[in-house]
Amino acid sequence: MKEEAKRGIKLGCAAAGALVAALLIATCPIPGLSYQATAVLGILIMAIVWWITGVLPEFVTAVVMAVLFVVVAGISVGATFSTFASSTWWLLLSAFTLGVGMKTSGLMRRIALAIVRKFPRTFRCQVIAQLVTGTVLGPLIPSLAVKGAMLAPLAMSIGDELGYERQGKRATGLFAAMLVGIRTVAPTIVSASVTGYALMATLPADVQEQFNMASWFVAALPWLVVVLALNYFLIMGMYGRGEKAGSSSEAVGAPGNAQSLEQSSLRCGTRFVGVAKCADSKQDEAESSAGEPSHGGTDSNDNQSIPDGLGPLSAVEKRMLAIILVTVVLWATEPFHHISAMAVGLAALVFMFVLKVIDVPAFKSGVNWTSLLFIGIALGLGSVFAEAGLNDWVMQTCGPAFQALAGNPYLLVLGIGVITVVLRFLIVSEVAYLNLLMAFLVPMAASVGVNPWVLGFSAYALVIAWFAKYQSPIYLAAFYAVDGKMAKHSELAKYCGVYLATCLAGLVVCVPYWQWMGLL
Repeated sequence: MKEEAKRGIKLGCAAAGALVAALLIATCPIPGLSYQATAVLGILIMAIVWWITGVLPEFVTAVVMAVLFVVVAGISVGATFSTFASSTWWLLLSAFTLGVGMKTSGLMRRIALAIVRKFPRTFRCQVIAQLVTGTVLGPLIPSLAVKGAMLAPLAMSIGDELGYERQGKRATGLFAAMLVGIRTVAPTIVSASVTGYALMATLPADVQEQFNMASWFVAALPWLVVVLALNYFLIMGMYGRGEKAGSSSEAVGAPGNAQSLEQSSLRCGTRFVGVAKCADSKQDEAESSAGEPSHGGTDSNDNQSIPDGLGPLSAVEKRMLAIILVTVVLWATEPFHHISAMAVGLAALVFMFVLKVIDVPAFKSGVNWTSLLFIGIALGLGSVFAEAGLNDWVMQTCGPAFQALAGNPYLLVLGIGVITVVLRFLIVSEVAYLNLLMAFLVPMAASVGVNPWVLGFSAYALVIAWFAKYQSPIYLAAFYAVDGKMAKHSELAKYCGVYLATCLAGLVVCVPYWQWMGLL
């Protein structure tokens, strides 16, 4: 009966979403919007309702939305499915395939074990590991989506090795830390994201000369420190308590094999002695070690080291390691050799087949094709909105609000941040939003004596959002790189609000610093 009731509620919500869309399309267009733009809004509202209620699989709802864009709203097929002809989708395909190679070769698990062994195996220190990893890798790969697709499976592997229940509190905390680490560094270092290059291109020539990569980082450094610190404490407070260790939902390897000793030593909550410990890791260990014996580690009584349990690198692991290292180096040095990240990624895909790291069955079963289909259609919303004229309408409607904020520097940066969060529900593309915003704000900045970089950075700091999945390519890539198994979207959407609040707090802290630098 409960299942029937849930199914009835879903169908009712789905019908309500379709009715709202039909009424919006059938009535007169919204002032300032054409019929086409109004129809796009109505169809999107219906799709969002269907995604929330789960009446259909996500990719099926995306396909329905795309078809309605073409048939009802009159959007061109090229705009609706533009992502599939772009480098972004093919880059994601290569990143997903790299993840398959890392997993099937065993290299992903080996790296996970290495990270676990380098940091004390407490939740606290593994959160630090995720934040550090994302921050360090940030400047090396200019695509946030690629980093998300690569690091999310690694984070889930670490959680599995530590015995965190998938979609439990601690697994969710690790996913949040991974996402925060990757994303937070992006606004502070231009090379960490293509969005940074796009934003720099919108600044006047004299401002571009003022803000090279070094001076950009110096101006943004307080924001980076504040946001990372706040998120560390918030993740610990929200996800570090109340869940006891247990075996992971999917065991890694069978007991009794050559890996069993290492697996037992890596169960969540076993004591880790003989390496540097975080300040209060003892409390975490006490919570998780109750009733469970200690395995592995360097014991204070016998000084025996942790057994490796994996042996030397296999030939397949060596080939996969060479592929991933060359790929990352070429991605990081793209400004010098000018080979697109997409071309590098697809070349890596080819070499994984040539060197027999993966085969066709692994490629078919390992890559999440339904997720790639959903991502391709969702990211195409930017082109759909542009063709319908929604982007210009949004900016013209909200223009007076920006003008009203110019008198107070604190209200200015906070207002730009809050408005950015709201408008990103409609203007899906981060680059498109920043381009439109800066086209309006750069002239305004000159009239009120504010450096345009401050306005651009304030928007860039808040341009990320994943309340709805379609809003963020990095979130989509990371979430579906692990098939949504590591954390529930509903929980991560809640943390999105927390993360954006820390970004706003970072802007407030930066105001006096920017005033001292003469930017405000």
